Amino acid sequence: MENRLVFIGIVPSAVLALCVCAVAGATPLIAIDVGHSLQSSGSISARGKPEFEFNRELAQVVWQTIETKGGRAFEIGADGKSVDPETRPLEASMHGAKFFLSIHHDSAQPQYLEDWTWQGGMQRYTDRFSGFSLFISRKNRQLAASLRCASAIGAALKKAGLPASTHHAEKIEGENRPWADQANGVYYYDNLIVLKNAKIPAVLLEAGIIANRDEEKHLLQPAVRNAIAIAVATGLDNCGMLK
Repeated sequence: MENRLVFIGIVPSAVLALCVCAVAGATPLIAIDVGHSLQSSGSISARGKPEFEFNRELAQVVWQTIETKGGRAFEIGADGKSVDPETRPLEASMHGAKFFLSIHHDSAQPQYLEDWTWQGGMQRYTDRFSGFSLFISRKNRQLAASLRCASAIGAALKKAGLPASTHHAEKIEGENRPWADQANGVYYYDNLIVLKNAKIPAVLLEAGIIANRDEEKHLLQPAVRNAIAIAVATGLDNCGMLK
């Protein structure tokens, strides 16, 4: 769409003024953060694909779907050059975002990963866990709105037939996340920088577990990405963030 903008890195104030003028009356409302970067690519899938690639591909579909529903959105970090997570919520606020959504894909703790051979190379996987997870921070200034929207997104994902994962609540090192809304797959992750530093309601979505061999293939399907994106947009609409 011709009014789309992609913001990469912190934009100088002079440039920001030009951006605002260029889209007068069409200020983006939803900041879609593409999790990780080319340099720090996140988890590795069961078949060796970096998480950043999954995140970028899904974020694009979420963006398109939000706009189809009448919302406005922009992406942060889509070119893979934005490394510092502290700048991302600041960037969202700079551009007048109403909500911050960080798109990610999940893995599991190292003790659960096993070796297998894929296309002649050794990869790591676990088929033990599957499903989406949502995270909010109790240090976010707008906790109530963050929880309301995370729950709405989780409810929409479940209604679409996508399961929530419970593995982040396991009482082991690296997990042990308290539930914020177990029924809808929402956890507290209080010190996650992109959530706690945001001045606006903020939610991080782990769309699924790419270390799981079957779920990795599932998440690559266009129909599944569309279903996730529709659920995300529906959840945002239901919690009042697209109006």
